[in-house]
Amino acid sequence: MAEMFPKSSCACGVTTSTSGPMTKADHLIVRTLRPHDEEAFLELRAAIVNDGTAFAKDYQPGIAWPDYLLVQDNARAGVGLAAGAVPYTFLVADLGGVLVGSSDIRHRLTEKLTRWGGHIGYIVDPRHRQRGYGTEILRQTLCLAVGLGIRPALTCRADNAGSRGVIHACGGVVSAQTHDGICSY
Repeated sequence: MAEMFPKSSCACGVTTSTSGPMTKADHLIVRTLRPHDEEAFLELRAAIVNDGTAFAKDYQPGIAWPDYLLVQDNARAGVGLAAGAVPYTFLVADLGGVLVGSSDIRHRLTEKLTRWGGHIGYIVDPRHRQRGYGTEILRQTLCLAVGLGIRPALTCRADNAGSRGVIHACGGVVSAQTHDGICSY
């Protein structure tokens, strides 16, 4: 996949409700993993897993880094996926060499993903939350999804105010809500 682009070059039509002076989030770049990212990736993974959230489920401790990068290349191409899995692009949010979060784009949806998960998942390292990174991660990921020919559908729990705020800031509009509190955008 081509190198991911900084905020200023996103021309996919996604707009956010933020304005005003530049912030640290303005320098955040969402991109694919690189050969030198192993240590930063493992640090990000540990912080998120220690917070109680599953992260990079396809990563197996002990796998050689070049092999994991190949797993990612294959996932984007839809090669060697587990039964029922869909092609996806895993991305990291790089802020001057520090990985502050990640996102992934599911290239197509299964019935299950239509109900819960959608085309895009994103997360911010607990140590870096409340700084606008989630909104910027989603904004850039939406642009990349559109560039892949995907018209993104997202889901979020109705009680997840932080994620709902991020989705709304990126132009998301609730299209449905299930009886168990899952909002579709």
